[in-house]
Amino acid sequence: MIKKSTRNFWKIQKEGAWGIQRILNMIHGYMYYTLYDHYVTSSLVLLRFLGKFPKFIYQVIAIDFLATRFHCKILTYENARKLVALEESVVLPTEKSKKIIPWEIANKLIFNHKNHLAIVDCPCRLEKKTAGKKYCEPVHTCVFMGKTSVDFITSHMSRMHGTRAAKEQVLNLLKEQHQRGMVFTIWFKDATGYRGGVLCSCCSCCCAGMEVELLSRKKGIQGLKLTAPSGYSAVTDLQTCNVCGKCIQACPYQARQIIETDGEKRLIESIELCMGCGVCVDICPANAIALKVDPEKGEIFDVDLIVQQASI
Repeated sequence: MIKKSTRNFWKIQKEGAWGIQRILNMIHGYMYYTLYDHYVTSSLVLLRFLGKFPKFIYQVIAIDFLATRFHCKILTYENARKLVALEESVVLPTEKSKKIIPWEIANKLIFNHKNHLAIVDCPCRLEKKTAGKKYCEPVHTCVFMGKTSVDFITSHMSRMHGTRAAKEQVLNLLKEQHQRGMVFTIWFKDATGYRGGVLCSCCSCCCAGMEVELLSRKKGIQGLKLTAPSGYSAVTDLQTCNVCGKCIQACPYQARQIIETDGEKRLIESIELCMGCGVCVDICPANAIALKVDPEKGEIFDVDLIVQQASI
């Protein structure tokens, strides 16, 4: 007997796929959610393996194929909170969605998660824990949104401790992760209805997405990869900066460094490498850093604006 939550999960595949592709997405999506930790671990094994090959092979398979079907957008802490707190049902038209989630597929901005939130164990942190490597606590941090997803994972992911959560519980979790210096990302996938429904708290030591981003940079791949920037860049007032180095330690995208010239230390920031996550802003003791809108970094995931533009 197929569970009702499974049937409803499969129904969302009708929104963006036809024929054999719909069937493949049903199978793929079922495997993705029911084997969440194993899925991410296997993906990392594949991507690390591809990283050993020449750039063009890695680019074609890891970025041009895989990353167009499974990717994320960085959100500021403020917008992550607003997203969780949404009371409205939101469906943003496709062309407007593409401006914010700049991929051709897996970019639907559909949110209807009032009273439908869940938390599961983070597969990225579990991958490190299982391998006996250093990982971040707590592990129970991945937030799923929407009735279909929440019904499915709470009935299929007991192994990953998938449990329903009240809005305040999730907001408290986000606050705690923000204070720990985590980056918030929302993930989109072809096999889950081409939409976003997982809000993650990411760190450079555990997160698979950040690992792929940094590996891709080392391979010399320019532009959009697995992660879309927030739409901001972090800019430092060098007159106020005391060159303490805390922002360098905190930056998950290696966009900052200190150089010494003639015995004087100086902060160097790379706008190109910055993803606009805002982690450095909150850790700066001199309040010398601010997020500035950067047209080169794409559209901002601005929840208030998305609500205004949405068709209900």
